[in-house]
Amino acid sequence: MLLATRVEQLARSIGLAVDAVRAAPVDQYHSPTPCSAWTVRDLVNHIAMMLLMTRDAGTRTASDPNLLTANPVPLLAGRPESEWARLVAGGAEPAAGAWSEPAAWEGEAALAGTRTAAPALGGILIAEFTVHAWDTATATGQRLAIPASLAEATFATYSREAPRMRGLGLLGAEVPQDTDAPVLDRALALSGRDPRWAPAAH
Repeated sequence: MLLATRVEQLARSIGLAVDAVRAAPVDQYHSPTPCSAWTVRDLVNHIAMMLLMTRDAGTRTASDPNLLTANPVPLLAGRPESEWARLVAGGAEPAAGAWSEPAAWEGEAALAGTRTAAPALGGILIAEFTVHAWDTATATGQRLAIPASLAEATFATYSREAPRMRGLGLLGAEVPQDTDAPVLDRALALSGRDPRWAPAAH
């Protein structure tokens, strides 16, 4: 795939996640999400963490190890939840910008201390931001249109990476889907989400 396409997909997936956070009402921060262990607040914190780590991976800068366990992460710590969406949005451009240069996609890059071929890591980031955009929107009753190109990229990435990621405890068990299900549903299922999850059912 052309580098320019990957750069655009990463920026677009980050934008989707940030837009979903912006539209998530603060009074729903303690509501459940498709990730059974997380509330909306936990998910917003995770997206903030991902933005910081994406920036660092792209620039080959070591991330603060406390990011993995901090809740909230330093970006959000000490700030009222009413400001979190604005702070998360401020992390979008640095994260996307760090991967806008060809060098970011060369060699290896580290995320959470694990070194991975940069193109593979970039693909994982695209998939993760896309899915977390869906998580946030679904949990808070938003209508989210995920472009077909992102759905297909997410499915392709999880088709390759999900078994390894699941073995590391990064994804839940695959949710069975028909082979003719929409590609986004199959991507979500590979990531351990139930594509039919709805807040009213939980």
